[in-house]
Amino acid sequence: MTIKPSPQAPSGSPAWPGGTVPQVRDGDVTSATFGYLGAIFLGPVIPLIVYAIMARRSSFARYHAATAANLSISCALYGLCCAIVGGLLALDSITVGLVVGVTLIFALWVTMLRYLIRGVAAANRGDRNEIPGWICARILT
Repeated sequence: MTIKPSPQAPSGSPAWPGGTVPQVRDGDVTSATFGYLGAIFLGPVIPLIVYAIMARRSSFARYHAATAANLSISCALYGLCCAIVGGLLALDSITVGLVVGVTLIFALWVTMLRYLIRGVAAANRGDRNEIPGWICARILT
């Protein structure tokens, strides 16, 4: 088990409380990365499991698991809204409903994937990952 030193937070990155990055163990980085990658394939299930297991052990892993879970839950709700809009449009024309619904869901998935990959990169650097409030509701903290 190796522990990365706690450097000063880089000037361009969001700082942790106190202005320094906490000491991060390799296991915490692995858990945070696993939470983000699990969200790509299984939605909020894997990040919620990581959050439940690591919440008391590591503030670093808890933060990243909560961020991944918040993003995947928010995107699941947006996906439901896209499906409703597509379904309502399909009442008039199935072609229009499918084109609009599939396009919206694909754009949402690409956006979620972008922020999850940024989260993986931030977790591997030992940094915070700030996701804009317009796409991600703060459900878990």
